[in-house]
Amino acid sequence: MVDTDTSTVMNHPNNSMICTDLPADMLEAVVTKLPTVDLLSASCVSHGWLHAVHSSLHTQPRLFPWLILRCLPHPVATTHWIHALDPHSRTWLSVPPHYNSTGKAKEPSPTLNFLHGSTRDRLYALTLSQLLISEDPFGCSCQMEAKGPNVWRQDPVVAEVQGQWVVVVGGGFLTDDREEEGAVEVYDKETGMWELAEPMPAEFDRSTYATWLSVAVSEKRLFVIEKKTGWVSRFDPESKKWGPTCQLRTVPSVSKWAIVMAGKERLLLVGAGAEGEMPTEMKVRAWEVDGDSLQVINNKAMEMPAEMVDRLFPNFDSLDEARRQVCSVEVCGTEHGGYMFDPASMKNGVVMHQLQQSMEDQETGRVEMRWEWVPSPESVGRGLKESVAVGCSPVLLHQVARTRCFQS
Repeated sequence: MVDTDTSTVMNHPNNSMICTDLPADMLEAVVTKLPTVDLLSASCVSHGWLHAVHSSLHTQPRLFPWLILRCLPHPVATTHWIHALDPHSRTWLSVPPHYNSTGKAKEPSPTLNFLHGSTRDRLYALTLSQLLISEDPFGCSCQMEAKGPNVWRQDPVVAEVQGQWVVVVGGGFLTDDREEEGAVEVYDKETGMWELAEPMPAEFDRSTYATWLSVAVSEKRLFVIEKKTGWVSRFDPESKKWGPTCQLRTVPSVSKWAIVMAGKERLLLVGAGAEGEMPTEMKVRAWEVDGDSLQVINNKAMEMPAEMVDRLFPNFDSLDEARRQVCSVEVCGTEHGGYMFDPASMKNGVVMHQLQQSMEDQETGRVEMRWEWVPSPESVGRGLKESVAVGCSPVLLHQVARTRCFQS
């Protein structure tokens, strides 16, 4: 819902050039095609246009999540830019450094990153003394402030499960007994208390940092996979236990793994690896995985088209062995779709993905993948020391209105 004062806009002298008397069904058909950011202007034309915007979003809700990039130009920067991809129009919007009520730019913490969730990601800041979580994926306002966890961490996984628990996994400082390295703590929003949980499984020893892990969150559980080895496990915040833990290696040539939610307690397992005699050809494949058994549902992979792989990994065949090992794939999204990308080269663009199933396929359970490549904003990935954090979330119209965004 958008709170809009239409009286001023309706009386604007330029409005004589705007069609305000279109039939309601035609007007709704028009606004359905508009980029999300343009719906703000459309809702200000007249009461009829405002109604058409609301009706369009009600009958055809825009559930496909936005891709959110938080770009820090260098490690000690005190301001950041956010670029957001509207999947409805394939348009990038830029959100300038945020401002508070006094009009001064906020200075974000260097630990500002994305909190993983089952339906949306949000920004969080973690310090020795507190945990801050934003209300929206752009970090325009703070929703929650709590005492920091007991174990200090450098690069943890932070996720929200069922809207009740905030789970902080791994990333602790290395110790001789390794107790803190894989420590897991759960914050209960109802009690306002942190509780120590079962540590990460032994298979994740020395790989507990978020940089080495890919994460997915369902309505009930947190799933974690080690990108290089394919070891995967799930965590239940209610029982505070891990398990089962198993290794998903469907294709020997895959060298990097990632996971994302594909549906209710279903995962999408994504693997990237080089093939060929040398090997010089990069391939990206995806499989559905059952969230309860952590077993692949169908061994037949869904393969990313070669032309899109070439865009994500340009000139891969000419790279030396060391640089090929750096290439990897990461994925983020929700059950409605998401994005695949090379986290080391965000300037190469992203590939949108969406699982589709026809009425005939529902009986057999067969699914197909729809792929589409989208270029990144020109300013992303150009700086040698630039840090890019990636999140994914559906975005509401009022959230766009608060960002002061503009088209990239």
